[in-house]
Amino acid sequence: MPLKDSSLVEKEFRAFLRSRSLKLSALTLPIAFDAMEEFWTTNRFSDVLAENGDGIACYQDVTDYGRGTRLEIGLVRLLRIPSSGSDLPSPVHRLRLRLCYRWDMDVITHVLPGGTWSFACWDFREFESFKRSVCGTAGYSAMQDKKPAEVNASFDTVSAVADDLIPAVATRQMWWGVT
Repeated sequence: MPLKDSSLVEKEFRAFLRSRSLKLSALTLPIAFDAMEEFWTTNRFSDVLAENGDGIACYQDVTDYGRGTRLEIGLVRLLRIPSSGSDLPSPVHRLRLRLCYRWDMDVITHVLPGGTWSFACWDFREFESFKRSVCGTAGYSAMQDKKPAEVNASFDTVSAVADDLIPAVATRQMWWGVT
């Protein structure tokens, strides 16, 4: 399998979805999760850090991007690039797949009491534990059979501190990998 430049992660992800006849507008949470898992495990990038350079994260948050309050569950591919100086934070290419759900009684009664969350995985051997953590949340359970009101994929580059690879309990959705 040829290695690709990490700055092309969004282009590669969209090509990956097309190759499986998946459209963003038709994704449900389980299909999106499985697609991101397969994309993470089968598509490698050449310019990432050798250790903890390629990760996957998932989060839940309440957002408003001008279309009203929504429950957002996001899947994120994180690609850490070597920095140009040892004291500088690593640049991180971030592919974010956002699934946004309308505000309804399921959100209010089942999801909100569980609070916001985020989980990250940097090692393929730990993926099953990561998946159990995500699938065990109230948000995933309540939204897995619902059609999202909006689904989109975006790419940006953020900075990361070298030892900040897993979101702390206190920071949850505000962690650098998902904000």
